[in-house]
Formats: sequence, structure tokens, C-alpha cells
Amino acid sequence: MTRVLVVYGSRHGATKGIAERIGEVLRTRGIDAAVADADLCEDREVNVADAFVVGSGVYMGSWLKEPLEFIERYEETLAARPLWLFSSGPLPGSSKDTQGDDPIENALGPTEGPGSGGRKKVEALVSIVRPRDHRVFQGAFDPHEPPKAFSERVVRIMPAAKKLLPEGDFREWDEIEAWAGQIAAALTPVPAG
Repeated sequence: MTRVLVVYGSRHGATKGIAERIGEVLRTRGIDAAVADADLCEDREVNVADAFVVGSGVYMGSWLKEPLEFIERYEETLAARPLWLFSSGPLPGSSKDTQGDDPIENALGPTEGPGSGGRKKVEALVSIVRPRDHRVFQGAFDPHEPPKAFSERVVRIMPAAKKLLPEGDFREWDEIEAWAGQIAAALTPVPAG
């Protein structure tokens, strides 16, 4: 049986929820899927995995350090096995989200110039580990949950924060489940005819 390790970095739990749903879908398709926090993932979990899904919450155009460090630590293993990436966090209207734009640019910023630092970090790792796909899913925001990083505190006190950070859960569960189904299909051997 194929074993997939779904690894995530999540600050407030929305990305963890996406990772858990991906794991559930994979299991319903007959794949042995384990879900693990990037910061707590151990060598033995990585060594027994046949494929990986790695995701991160996106804050101000950057992945969290834990999933970035996971990819750096296991880049040789990830490059040698099937790998999918996902980013979670853009909220409706929180970026220059316009019809036809590249979703990765909307989440991680431009390829060059101001605001490109987060994207450059991810792209440098992508060039090494060569994922099969990188999807972007919208996130969730609860203004009653306290900020967990200084950058969150700063953004929340900005006058435009209420407009930039709409309250609610915007995760596209149908899209997430369909994508997990595509991963399962890619990992399921076609019976010999």
C-alpha cells in the first residue's frame, strides 16, 4: 500500500485543517496517509513515506519557517519521490487578487522586486525538489483569535486591516478534496489489462 506523508505548517489551524482533509480523502481512496506538523515530523515518518504533500500557511507573502525547514532538511528525499505542495492563506481581497492572475503570485507575491522575498524562498526549494503541482487555497481568519506573531499584530492595527482581512472561513473544500483525489489517482497503479 502506498504511504503518503501530509506535512503542514499552520499558525492558527486553517492549514492544518486542509492537511487533515487531504489525508482523509487519500485514506478513502485506499492510500495509507499520515498527517504531521512540519515542526514535529520525525525521520522515521519521512523514511517510510512513498510520497509527500507539504503545505504552509502564507503570511504577508511568505511560507512559515517550519515547512520551509522541513523541505530543506529532507530535500534529497523529497526530490526523489512524488511531491505536491500547497499554500493556504490568501483571503478574498487581501492581495491584488484579480481574475486571470497567477494564484501563486497572489499568495506569494511577484517574482522580482519589492514583496518577492517569500516567493523566491519557495521557488529556490521548488527548483530542487520539483513538485508535481503547487496549489493555492484560500484560508480562514478569526479576528477574535489572538495574533501569534509580531507581523500579525502590526497588520491588525492598520486602519485598512478590516478590509484586507475579512472575517470567515474561505477554504474551498470541494477544490481541496478534488485535488486530493487527483493526488490519489496519480499514486494508484492502473491494473494491467
